[in-house]
Amino acid sequence: MQAKGLVTLKLDASYRPVEVIEALEALVMCLIGKAKVLEEHEMEICSPTKTFKLPAVIVINRVIKYALLGSRATRRNVCLRDDNTCQYCDKRFAYVDLTIDHVIPKSRGGSNDWTNLVACCKRCNQKKGPRTPVEANMKLNREPYQPHYTELKIKIYYQDIWRDYLW
Repeated sequence: MQAKGLVTLKLDASYRPVEVIEALEALVMCLIGKAKVLEEHEMEICSPTKTFKLPAVIVINRVIKYALLGSRATRRNVCLRDDNTCQYCDKRFAYVDLTIDHVIPKSRGGSNDWTNLVACCKRCNQKKGPRTPVEANMKLNREPYQPHYTELKIKIYYQDIWRDYLW
């Protein structure tokens, strides 16, 4: 595995996930004293005199004040939020085999926002049609919600070594 493309989970001083950054950038932050390493990847890089393991999880020395940044409710982002799982039949699908369903149909004034969109397999979407889940006698497995702006970024790059640091 090359160092380029290897990523690190960055936490703030309160151990909240902030973002995912390149592992080399994380190593530099640790070397100059802006962060501490909590977990390491197996991969090492070498200078002429030293060898360094690349960090997998770091914690920076300050607390980040969260801005209320939002992500757009695109098809890709809705599928990421819902873990590529149909919210009606609860089966996992490849991204290309999923559609997006409007819980309140567009024909009835349903919006294109996070709280009205869910990932849905083609079969369930056809079954539901232009009805509400109640009218179609279908139950949502999880209510749609607007994810925190870091949730989607972390899901893209998720690694098992981060499990203890995500909530």
